[in-house]
Amino acid sequence: MRTHRMVERSIQQTLTGVWLGAVVCGVLTACSTVPYPPTYADAELQAKCERSGGWWRGDLIREYCEQESPFP
Repeated sequence: MRTHRMVERSIQQTLTGVWLGAVVCGVLTACSTVPYPPTYADAELQAKCERSGGWWRGDLIREYCEQESPFP
């Protein structure tokens, strides 16, 4: 048989868990919307592409380096 105090404690623990879960979800959501700058500039990517023998197509498709296929 559960007493009134046990029921209140159970409700309080449940509400605390829900509140903490909401806080964690809020923090994760807020941190995931931070915009990060690109790791490499277009000029660096173009130079790397040309060094490896590719054709830079960054003006047509963003950050795209076309490589020749080894298959005919």
